[in-house]
Amino acid sequence: MNIIEVNNQGYTLDSTDRKIIGLLAGDSRLSYARIGSALNLTRNSIKTRVKRMISIGIIQEYIVDINFALLDHNVYYIITKQEEKRTNKNNNKDSSHARRKRIIEYLERLGDILAEIEVLGEISIFRIATRATSIINREIVGKGHSDVTLLLDTNLVEKVVLANTAKGFQYKVHKKQQQRPLLTHTDLQILRCLVLNPQIGIIDMANLVSISTRTANRILNKLKDNGVVRFSIICNPSLMKGFVVFGLLIYVNDNNEGEKREQEKDKNNFNSYKVLERLYRETTEYPFLRTPIISHDNIIIVSVFGNDVFAIDSMFKRILSFEEVKKAELYVFTRIKYHKESIVKEIDFILNSKSQSGMP
Repeated sequence: MNIIEVNNQGYTLDSTDRKIIGLLAGDSRLSYARIGSALNLTRNSIKTRVKRMISIGIIQEYIVDINFALLDHNVYYIITKQEEKRTNKNNNKDSSHARRKRIIEYLERLGDILAEIEVLGEISIFRIATRATSIINREIVGKGHSDVTLLLDTNLVEKVVLANTAKGFQYKVHKKQQQRPLLTHTDLQILRCLVLNPQIGIIDMANLVSISTRTANRILNKLKDNGVVRFSIICNPSLMKGFVVFGLLIYVNDNNEGEKREQEKDKNNFNSYKVLERLYRETTEYPFLRTPIISHDNIIIVSVFGNDVFAIDSMFKRILSFEEVKKAELYVFTRIKYHKESIVKEIDFILNSKSQSGMP
């Protein structure tokens, strides 16, 4: 069980806590010893701080992000509309619950909800993955990727954004030319183990899948290197006292947009990679909670925390000034939910499909 029980105390993060969160956000399977080495602290000191943040509820959950865009799925970001205010407060509460339930039920018919983010203003951002044969793909893909604004009931949804094929979660993955990975039945079984327990040990993983520890370790490294999985954490924004957790939805210019430029000889210079590289190089004063949440050819979503609204505004303006950025939107996060059950269900579907087709 990876969801942490909250024991709310008056605890304020210091600079060391923020650095630990940043490292775990980049790879939550890092050992206490490796984090300690990076911060010049002892293993026990790191362990004490991590356990404290878990017990308080600041570190809410350890997760595995699977890049479904590399698994023959389309990924959509669905942003809901702000609900109209009603005069009766009780009706407001009941209406909000019924409205959210309606949205969830509709989205689950279209695909698998991978994550849900609640933002200030009673708006939600859903990330869903759909198979190529689903209704939503037939309706949306044919209408173009640049201005996808239709879906569902217009009273519920503000916009739908179709993310182009992702090249990998970590920006370093963009540096090398990638091919879509071909996952075996064993690879998918490893994925399933990791989703259920992101901190599972290599020995336990190998035993569950009935393979050697050497093979399990090789597969794990392959999945990470190919950008199929990324290990991270979810923090509870409401408990991060003294900080504002905000998200940036960055729309990246297509390579053929803007001024004419020479034809690129390889795939190393995607604009999404350029934006990510500049983010890491020019905004080092802003700790990234997740680095990034996901990066596609045309969309980057990052979650960052700043000291105040002025720090947020400064970073936002800097990003808008990037030549490779078409536009950006800023949201203040209030809650992040990871839909583990939906992810496991989709992995099981892929496993069954492979078994029925006789694929390895």
